[in-house]
Amino acid sequence: MERLGPFEPAPRIVTAVSGGRDSMALTLMAKAWTDARGGELLAVTVDHRLRPESADEAAEAGVRLAGFGIPHRILVRTGPLAAGNKQAAARQLRYRLLAEACRDAGALHLLLGHHLEDQGETAAMRAERGSGDIGLAAMTPLRELPDMRLLRPLLERPRRDLEAYLGRLGVGWSDDPTNLAPTAARGRLRAAMTASQLGTMGRDAAERASPRRLREEQAADLLAQTVELHDSGIARIDIPRMLASPVGEPALGRALATLGGKVHPPRSRRVAGLFARLLAEAPSGAVLGGCALVRTRTGWWCGREAGRVTEVLKLGPGGQGLWDGRFEVANPGPSPVTVARRTRAAPAASRPWPAALDCALPAFFSGDGRELEPDDMTRRLDERAYPCATFRPRSALTDPGFALVSSGARLN
Repeated sequence: MERLGPFEPAPRIVTAVSGGRDSMALTLMAKAWTDARGGELLAVTVDHRLRPESADEAAEAGVRLAGFGIPHRILVRTGPLAAGNKQAAARQLRYRLLAEACRDAGALHLLLGHHLEDQGETAAMRAERGSGDIGLAAMTPLRELPDMRLLRPLLERPRRDLEAYLGRLGVGWSDDPTNLAPTAARGRLRAAMTASQLGTMGRDAAERASPRRLREEQAADLLAQTVELHDSGIARIDIPRMLASPVGEPALGRALATLGGKVHPPRSRRVAGLFARLLAEAPSGAVLGGCALVRTRTGWWCGREAGRVTEVLKLGPGGQGLWDGRFEVANPGPSPVTVARRTRAAPAASRPWPAALDCALPAFFSGDGRELEPDDMTRRLDERAYPCATFRPRSALTDPGFALVSSGARLN
């Protein structure tokens, strides 16, 4: 933990607890660590209700932790998961609920129980997808987010160490059978590879951390020099300068993730394909990762591809939410509103970017379906009651970089 600092004098920590061996071991170690510093620990379990027994397992985790004086909170999914990849949708929802739990607890640090074999699985999955060296560095032990820090202090520890730790304490755990399901990518890997092989891949991933850190720092410098980001979530990008840089591809991928409201950039081979097309053809536009690149006389503009924006979010009086992964929206007024993409672009005189990108921005609609105009609203309501949207995407344009953390210390 000390290698993942800094921490406040009396740290407030949240651990994500599935009830499995990894997260149980993590939470018990975190309890000892926070107690020694006069801090506070909260264990949080997200119950997706994807299996009939999940509620009982979540409750059992709380009973086990209560024996060590660890407060435990269960968050239950409500409503359906997003369409498509169910595992990815569940993971996205889990992180959102955990972030909310951290905010409620006043905690800046969320601990995750990923270990050495998990790191190896991630590297193996990315190798299957054709990821470059950046992707093969797998998971970072420390990631800075707007509201909290994600910490993975056990990435260098093999699972057998965590099992032995729980065995010495006499603590049991619950195994999730979906982790071994052959229909899931990780389940197939666990069936095909031994723990030793996964551990080797995990250690190989750690060796790629330093080159990744260097490339990310270079890409961050390039982004600072080539991207003019507006608070609308639309950016003007110096594409010729980016094309001339040896780190232009990862820089462009990061920009697409931020502007598209995604957590991760598009796959490296797809970014490389776009790069090759921009170099060879000099097109007037291109699309990738839910974003559109449009060339105008004032340069290249990039933003969300309007045709891909489908989310409709209803906000009651005082309601708040995240829309399209890009905008925090709020409705302080007395009447419910709906958030959806604009039905038409703003007048050309009020925007420097193309109309196609403007149509991907959020708009507010009244109960009768009429798109609300700010001028119209301020005539009828106090200006402070007008619904608002703030660009706050899931991933920053630049971040502190891939964490370099290594230690030969053994688990006691």
